[in-house]
Amino acid sequence: MSSESLLTLAARLENTASGPFSSVLVGFDAFLDDLTHVVERRRTPDSYEPMASLADFGAWVSAAAGRSGLREAVVAKSCAGGCAINLGDGLAALGFPVNACVGVGESPPPAFAPVLARFHTRIPFPCEPGRTAAYEFADGKLMLCTTSHFAAITPEFLARNLDYRAYRRLAAESGAIVLTSWSVYPHMTACWRWLREEVLAGLPSRPRIFFDLADPAGRSPAELEEMAAELRAFEAIGPVTLSVNVNEATRLSAVLRLPAPGDLADTAAVLRERLGIDEVSIHAIREAATATATHRARVSGPFCARPVQSVGAGDRFNSGMLAALLLGLDPGARLATACAASGFFVRNARSASLPELANFLRRWSAAELE
Repeated sequence: MSSESLLTLAARLENTASGPFSSVLVGFDAFLDDLTHVVERRRTPDSYEPMASLADFGAWVSAAAGRSGLREAVVAKSCAGGCAINLGDGLAALGFPVNACVGVGESPPPAFAPVLARFHTRIPFPCEPGRTAAYEFADGKLMLCTTSHFAAITPEFLARNLDYRAYRRLAAESGAIVLTSWSVYPHMTACWRWLREEVLAGLPSRPRIFFDLADPAGRSPAELEEMAAELRAFEAIGPVTLSVNVNEATRLSAVLRLPAPGDLADTAAVLRERLGIDEVSIHAIREAATATATHRARVSGPFCARPVQSVGAGDRFNSGMLAALLLGLDPGARLATACAASGFFVRNARSASLPELANFLRRWSAAELE
């Protein structure tokens, strides 16, 4: 995106900072994330040099095969996480009223308090949060999640425990409904179907339906194909956007027997057509792309070589993408907004406000970002 286009976008976002904004309904996952470093070398009892890359970590693990290995791990921070929590936090920081139906438990861990305070309304979702050991490296992250209790979430569970009348009322008032982390819920395809048929059918409006799968590496091809069909069925409720990272796009393309991902915009276009939905966006560390039936766009993002925090960056990309959709921005501007939201987050370990996002775009335009 040109410097002039970034400046124009910054001005437009700044002019909309006072709102009003459409509300958004998000659900269902919540995680307590332990952001963890693997120690390469400890200098003193209070300081250490972290292992630099996933490649280094992989080489160390491979070398330990047939023997054993031991490394110190340091939990640098425990924080609220999960796609619904993080995406909702990003939207709330931008000024959008967020209504959340998230499984934080009856007594949420203290780490969730700042995020939950930002939400406009919270519908109880009787499930304890998952837990993630999130190992961060300069070139990526490795996330090991504890989610076995999510198997209890079934359509029957939702029918008994979800205040679906309140959920439907908020859905009818929302500009968008967000459904996240399909991969970590064994029965989520059936849950989506129940929501679509029993709760959301016949809404008086057509809200944007925004999906994030989370990494589906552990799910079978048959499960992915069934989920893909359900995405298409949601077009009866409202226009569907699926946002995936490159790993998720690669897995989905393989299952749907599509060409291996190459150019991100081409991949997004082929996936969108095959899925039969309104839009597919794909984000990578250095670029992002999106495709609709009539437009496609690709943007090279504001790469950060030394992120302060990488866990949650994709969710902030999604918050920027959805915010831009609700503001009616064109595909290129949507991508730039999303990349700026993610770029701000990895440098500051928090979500940006709309004025901060506009300022970030100006700095990006002037090549002033680290």
